[in-house]
Amino acid sequence: LLAESRSMAATVPRETLKKALTVGEEGDFFPFAFLFELSFRANHSAEQVAREAGKLVRQAFAQPRSSSTISDKSVASVDLVTETDKASEDLIKKRLMEEFPTFEFMGEEESSAAGGYVLTGAPTWICDPVDGTTNFVHRIPDISVSIGLSIGKEPVLGVVYDPCHDELFAALKGEGATLNGQPISVDKTAQELAQCIVCTNIGYRREKAWRNHLTETVDALLQQGLRGLRMCGAACNSITSVACGRTNAFYESGPHPWDICAGAVIVREAGGVVLDMSGEVLDMCSRRYLVASSDAIASKIMASIKHLPAYGNT
Repeated sequence: LLAESRSMAATVPRETLKKALTVGEEGDFFPFAFLFELSFRANHSAEQVAREAGKLVRQAFAQPRSSSTISDKSVASVDLVTETDKASEDLIKKRLMEEFPTFEFMGEEESSAAGGYVLTGAPTWICDPVDGTTNFVHRIPDISVSIGLSIGKEPVLGVVYDPCHDELFAALKGEGATLNGQPISVDKTAQELAQCIVCTNIGYRREKAWRNHLTETVDALLQQGLRGLRMCGAACNSITSVACGRTNAFYESGPHPWDICAGAVIVREAGGVVLDMSGEVLDMCSRRYLVASSDAIASKIMASIKHLPAYGNT
């Protein structure tokens, strides 16, 4: 169907495709035009925009730390936002909405300013303009720009660009995953946690119940003989490290759809699994994500999760 759609759509004028892509009240759209747009235009545009936003972020990163204007998103002084986050999101939204005006857009900074978000079934760009803002503020070179596309609340396209290392991860559902244009795969050799490097992040919550969730889960993993635990401070980078086989899993409670949408497609297309930390099917709004190189590794990590928290869309 995808190959046929591409062949058919290649003969259709661009303006006709734009009209055909208009989404109705029930989320309906013209199938072959949509698939063409998704497989060619959307993927290409997302990669271009991610690199453009990444250049902006990289230039700001190169400036002295004192040059960053920092503010807090909430009462927690560890949840930060900078002018670079806002500038990157403005650029991403402008570029993508010019090209795809009928799509919806969900960005981290816009959602934070609004006090929450609602993910619909319509085609929706979901972006994190600077994943790892605290790393950015401290000039730790572990940051990224993440752009995903969701349809029917399911991730279908993902681009994660690490501007400090010039690494662009990309995937389209059904088309495989790449790193700088070369195919990638998860690590299929690890069968036990003693062979695994697992990533997580602390996040910005500090209440006792949350601390218990963090520490008791880590303790349970260590009791299973886990080889190593890493906390890089950037969820998107942790997820892509699973996709290319550097690490074996990532779990975290607290992230948002913009932390998982792009990465979920990349990991799945690289042969990995993406779930809710409870073991249920991924719900991007649950804010409880488990990414692993295999079902076996995912199951071993789920067995160690303690005090699984619940969240709302804020």
